[in-house]
Amino acid sequence: MPHQKIIRLIAGLVNIDQFDRRIIRETFEPVSYARGQVLLEAGEVARYMYFINSGYLRLYYIDQEGKEVTSHINCPMDFMTSFNSYIGQRPSYETFECITDCELLRIRHQELESLLQHNQRWAAFGKIVYEEVIKYNEQKAKDLVSLTARQRYLNLLQRFPDIIRHVPLQYIASFIGIKPESLSRIRREIIT
Repeated sequence: MPHQKIIRLIAGLVNIDQFDRRIIRETFEPVSYARGQVLLEAGEVARYMYFINSGYLRLYYIDQEGKEVTSHINCPMDFMTSFNSYIGQRPSYETFECITDCELLRIRHQELESLLQHNQRWAAFGKIVYEEVIKYNEQKAKDLVSLTARQRYLNLLQRFPDIIRHVPLQYIASFIGIKPESLSRIRREIIT
């Protein structure tokens, strides 16, 4: 059943009833994407919020030198979208790509906004999700300037122990703000 994980997650954060469970099953559409498939191109408007049942995804942008910079890596049990684009319904500066084959649930922007505006439990849940996104982004920005590359890598492994098995090192390196060669050196130092 594709909705079990999201129902369990939401029920762990706010009190939901059978009506809410039915809403989840009716509004979150199961979708599958292959490794390498792009869900949102830079310049497009994010029309969906995704819940990751399985798989890994990333958001990336192209910097001034024409290089890809991975801004987010998302894992199972995460919500994912280009939040800047999704909230403001304006073109995204990021591309949203599957790193692995993915099983997702998606909800349209209009449907989620309607739930958030007309249902107190959904409003409470939405507030929690948005607060978590803000806290995560603030912590990531702080870590980039206050922690060493090694500390950032170890923190990532502590938070997401399976990430190394599913996500290419070049994406991990970009995500923690270093070059792939530096990550390889850090990994060698940790092993020895």
